[in-house]
Amino acid sequence: MRALNKDQARRDFLRLRREMTDAEKADAASGLARLGLAWAQELVPHGGTVAGYLSVGSEPGTGELLEGLCTAGYRVVVPVCEPGRRLSWCDWTPETVLAPGLHGSLLEPTGERFAAADLTELGLVLVPALAADSSGGRMGKGGGYYDRFLARLRADGNPAPAAAVVYDHEFVPAGSFETTPLDAAVDAVLTPSAWRQVPSDPMYT
Repeated sequence: MRALNKDQARRDFLRLRREMTDAEKADAASGLARLGLAWAQELVPHGGTVAGYLSVGSEPGTGELLEGLCTAGYRVVVPVCEPGRRLSWCDWTPETVLAPGLHGSLLEPTGERFAAADLTELGLVLVPALAADSSGGRMGKGGGYYDRFLARLRADGNPAPAAAVVYDHEFVPAGSFETTPLDAAVDAVLTPSAWRQVPSDPMYT
């Protein structure tokens, strides 16, 4: 199997997202909320911190999952884009005030910002992706924000696992799309129907 180059793969995955129905997206969001909360409870001590993100557009919906995490007693933080393609983090609850951030089309929390090093009880990172493969490869949107963040997190010795959040059809066999040494790998993949540790699953090797 020949790996798709990044540009072509992004186009293909984005097209498939646009073709999904509202009902399919709603079902997917419910599945992510159920499985994501169950695995957070396995991995993160009660009251610990989960780094999530606020989904936009055709991304797999994270709102229901983030609300469930808050209700279950977890601290939820979400990213804020900073100059230099870097992320800082703000606390989030369903009542959090949002405002346009560095990229005007994206709404972000307006509260105090934290660096990764400040999140001493961070136990899980939920990472947006267009696709993820069974070797841990992740395809982002090309900005490099999460690649930089995950590289810094690991350099600091933080062992919190990173899980790519994708639709079921976006979890693909290893080698389906190009990756480079600068693309930070993930430790797990969360889809509406499954949580998979990666490298994983003989059917995708």
